Amino acid sequence: MAMKGAIETRNYGKGSSEVFSAISKALEDLKIRVIDKDEKAGKITAATGFSLFSTGGEVSITVETVPDSKEVAVTIEEKPKMKTVVTDWGKSSQDVKRLFSKIEEHLGIEPETVEEKTEVKKTKQANICPSCGQSIKATDKFCQNCGTKLSR
Repeated sequence: MAMKGAIETRNYGKGSSEVFSAISKALEDLKIRVIDKDEKAGKITAATGFSLFSTGGEVSITVETVPDSKEVAVTIEEKPKMKTVVTDWGKSSQDVKRLFSKIEEHLGIEPETVEEKTEVKKTKQANICPSCGQSIKATDKFCQNCGTKLSR
């Protein structure tokens, strides 16, 4: 069974106000509705919309400075809005990755290199999910952990 919701943290060597601004722009670009924003506390609460393919999600973003470092840690967590959802088939995980991608675009961080893409292809062959890294069976059509559709 796939997990319910997703959480991921990434560190950036940028100032917290620059990162907070990039997050705000990314949310606007992706048309994710901001419910509450507190830059001083480093917290943003947002919501993705309900559609034919999604029950919508509650997004919680935290921006914190990393102690003894010049980095800022960004944690994004998304949970399905509907409490009765048993599995979201990787939708939350995809949303979190898409949001991080857009944030990095606004921060001027280059997307993954060709070498990293080659590494993903190797992991597919090694029976590991390309999205979450969990072991998968050769007969699986979807990852049992995150719900990513597997191309075989």
